[in-house]
Amino acid sequence: MKPESNIGGPKGPIQRERKEGLGKPVPVNFFKLGGTWDMIFRDGQKIGSGSLDDDKLLEMQTLSGIFTRNPEERTAAERKLVTELYARFKEINREKKDAAKHLSEWAKNDRDERLDDFVEGPLLPLFSGDSSHLRNPITAPIIATLIEKAIAEPDKPILGGQGTDTADIALLGPYDVLTFDTELPPLVLAGANRSHREDNSDAPQNFIDLAKLAHIDLEPGAYWIFQGKVYKGSDFIKIDPLESRIIESQSTFWSAHGTNETVSGLVSRIGKLRANWQARKAPSAEHIVHRITPEKLYEAFEQVYVDDLGNQNSIPQLMGHLYDSRTKGVVVGAHSLGNVDNEARYDLVQAAIDGKLVVDASRTLIGATTLDYSASLLGANTNPKELGGTGKIIITAYKLSKSMSRALLTRAILEDLDQNQTQKLFDNYAKSRGLI
Repeated sequence: MKPESNIGGPKGPIQRERKEGLGKPVPVNFFKLGGTWDMIFRDGQKIGSGSLDDDKLLEMQTLSGIFTRNPEERTAAERKLVTELYARFKEINREKKDAAKHLSEWAKNDRDERLDDFVEGPLLPLFSGDSSHLRNPITAPIIATLIEKAIAEPDKPILGGQGTDTADIALLGPYDVLTFDTELPPLVLAGANRSHREDNSDAPQNFIDLAKLAHIDLEPGAYWIFQGKVYKGSDFIKIDPLESRIIESQSTFWSAHGTNETVSGLVSRIGKLRANWQARKAPSAEHIVHRITPEKLYEAFEQVYVDDLGNQNSIPQLMGHLYDSRTKGVVVGAHSLGNVDNEARYDLVQAAIDGKLVVDASRTLIGATTLDYSASLLGANTNPKELGGTGKIIITAYKLSKSMSRALLTRAILEDLDQNQTQKLFDNYAKSRGLI
């Protein structure tokens, strides 16, 4: 029997009823993280506009020396940018506005609902550009800033607006794996296919739905709100930027393993799912979230290599990454249920023998890994000619995507976990998300 909800659980007392029976506005921290929802038009094209937008980011990248063909110089420039962005984000409180008042100028719908009916709190503008720019040097300081805010104010959910280009791969996954075993507040983001300045924009309703979710007892982790759906950060993927096709009643984004729910369904059960944010607290000092810095996070991201066998890249090119001493973690998007060819298998096993964290994930849209086939990479764990008896293992991703496997490897590197400890991390995370 399907549980009443796979997203939240009852914790708090029923508050004064208001719109939708949700009660008075909930205090939140609201971050602007880029995306179409707040873009302007320039020369007939949409572009971000704000204190750190597309133009400003390009300026900072240019001044840091990123645009060079020398790999060592590029790495040094990226490290410099990480530090500069983080310093900029530390000063963001000086620029904050009232989120409810500012966003409610346009975040309202035909039902006379406004964003400020449901939440209140500061608007913290970290990034205003296109989310396609959210690569390691930008995501690392953003994630570090979000986690710092969660630790400092665990009684306030973190809401925000992000672009749809990288919603399923940039911020939500790392935040989810770093906080799933804590009582920190969730990160809940929304975006839009059309700017709120365009006719028939989907931004107003998406952001009103986002604000409503601040009243729901969401488990620690990360969530994406879009087109009336609530997606877990662990299980969603972008499928159609043009909204041209409906796949299993979902458009633009899709939950591969069906863990999503509707906003209206959760709100209708508010009596049982009402949040009690005051009960949230930061984890003990030993937890990894207290040891995260933008620089460490960036380095961990950089030490993970992801390869999809469906790309049919040259095996010698793959070898270059597998045997590189700078590579600590490898995610392979294998065929079917985790199957690989003989050449790739040999090199992946050798990488595991060297102590690298090698994860067998599936390249398929609805991924899962098993031992059903002799070609399964997981079979190397018990084969005495490969890893059997060595104490070394290939890590299984279960139903986790390549993106979520990468996020987990990042945490494993931050915690300096060995292969077996990393498998336990995957076990615990996958179980917590119903993906095992």
